[in-house]
Amino acid sequence: MNNLQQKLRALLQDRYGLDQLGVALLLLGCLLTLILSLCGVRYYRLIGLLPMVLALLRVLSRSVEKRRAENDRFLRVWNPIRAKLGQKAQQAKDVDHRYYACPTCKKTLRVPKNRGKIEITCPHCGTKFKKRT
Repeated sequence: MNNLQQKLRALLQDRYGLDQLGVALLLLGCLLTLILSLCGVRYYRLIGLLPMVLALLRVLSRSVEKRRAENDRFLRVWNPIRAKLGQKAQQAKDVDHRYYACPTCKKTLRVPKNRGKIEITCPHCGTKFKKRT
């Protein structure tokens, strides 16, 4: 191993590293840079660089527990959003069913397509409502 690799290894020893929040910050920085440059914002590079610098500081941090707690808070917010987006994408691919929200409990209900106007009974709360499929 050469001298540069040893110095780099010593620098990164006992550091937190990259996690989901770090990746999100990097993507946010890239997205901000792109959008702000297209909009003609004057200091778009600096504004887009801020989340990237924050991600780098998190990667090099020695406060592992604090960074882990930050990532856990981020995931508590992000995971429901990601699940909802995945659910919507899956529903869009389903050509045999329609999806409706129950007017009372807001649960998502799946019914077969092309049945005309039908009465749907929510299995969770028992509410009945009519929809065209």
